Amino acid sequence: MTKQEGIQPDFNQTSDDFAQEEDFFEFLPFSDLRRWAPTDSLLTKAASSFKIWGRLGEIRALSFLSYVGPDPEQQYFIGYSHDRLDHSLVVAMTAGDIGRLNNLPQKDIDALEVSGLSHDIATPALGDATKSIDPDNLDEEKFWQEVIGIEGNTFLAENGISNETIDGIIKNRGTLGQILDIADLITYTMKDLYNVIGDAESKIDIHPYLINLRYPLSHHPQVGNIYKDVVADQKKDIVFFVDAERLGVFLLLRALMHKHLYLDPTSQGRDLFVANLIKPLYSADGSQPLNPKILRQMVDRELLDFLAKHYQFPRIQGEWFYRQLTNWYPKYEKCDNSQQADQKAKEISNNGLLVLGIKRCKGFDAGLSYLTLDEKQKVVPFKEADPDMARQIRGIENDTRAVYVFYADTSRNTPIDELLRKVHSMPQSIAAEDEIR
Repeated sequence: MTKQEGIQPDFNQTSDDFAQEEDFFEFLPFSDLRRWAPTDSLLTKAASSFKIWGRLGEIRALSFLSYVGPDPEQQYFIGYSHDRLDHSLVVAMTAGDIGRLNNLPQKDIDALEVSGLSHDIATPALGDATKSIDPDNLDEEKFWQEVIGIEGNTFLAENGISNETIDGIIKNRGTLGQILDIADLITYTMKDLYNVIGDAESKIDIHPYLINLRYPLSHHPQVGNIYKDVVADQKKDIVFFVDAERLGVFLLLRALMHKHLYLDPTSQGRDLFVANLIKPLYSADGSQPLNPKILRQMVDRELLDFLAKHYQFPRIQGEWFYRQLTNWYPKYEKCDNSQQADQKAKEISNNGLLVLGIKRCKGFDAGLSYLTLDEKQKVVPFKEADPDMARQIRGIENDTRAVYVFYADTSRNTPIDELLRKVHSMPQSIAAEDEIR
């Protein structure tokens, strides 16, 4: 069904309903950063001016990802409820505190907090799964100015903060940009880790698979306080950490999260499925019902409702759809290269199974180039300060590199199987090969 056949996105501007100023409480897990932000603070006023209360609160931080463990058939997943609003508020607080700890001028601290609030404001509905279909036009860092509107621009002008300054910080330029990048890194790692395993002090392991994360955290339960270790030298335009040991534990936990959550093939195959649902309905030029501007206005629930309607599941509500997708998982084959993957895909297809697509995982930036103090109090890359830990982290990163062929057995009559058959009957919905970024 095309745009011309009458189905158009139908969504409410939820952000306008929640745009009033209000104080709020936020915290950075595994740290002592937790506080109220009063209504008269710049942080709260900026959040209200940018209208982030409603929409970002309905964009999940981890979309459809699940920490599945080795046997997803034995588990039921409810997904992760933390959202981009929670993330943005804590990034702003963390960046601002790093600025204060480094005695930066108040104007720089203000710019850091505002940048933290706005760096994710243009995230499209369903997050990374959606961004993968058109990374250039759906990159939140490129289009934040489109979203803040007249009220947001007025706020910046009244507080003497230029759009160019915020744009540079969001794009990680200069010392302030490096601080925001680190605050973002710390926040998403600690928030995601907390939502996967809960409190560090908890003695109950939900699943033995979690021991990979619990062991390093048990020795460093306050690893989130790494934000206090950040030193900004504006004269030299460098940012570094003062505690190499804590940095190593933090990077190890982040690497484990990449291996077992962000880049886990089960999670990536699920994102591929969702991307394939959206692709036939999307065009950057507006010739299809979904385009970048609309996706930057929708929330997750609205896009899921729209997809259910388009694929003729009109009685299915977005939340039900989300849980069905979160509990669906693909089958996959891990290959060494594209040629092997192409051959494997043909074999799978010849066996009567549905090939969903091929994705190449190129690994991730392990963070080994972050600067830190070594034993001699010299600023060096982490890989020089602690070569043994760097090798361990690099080994985890190497384990994530592969080419995956995703497929499914759609012989049953479940709603998801029916949906798979529908979407993959459309030739434009299957990419020959996508990169996991």
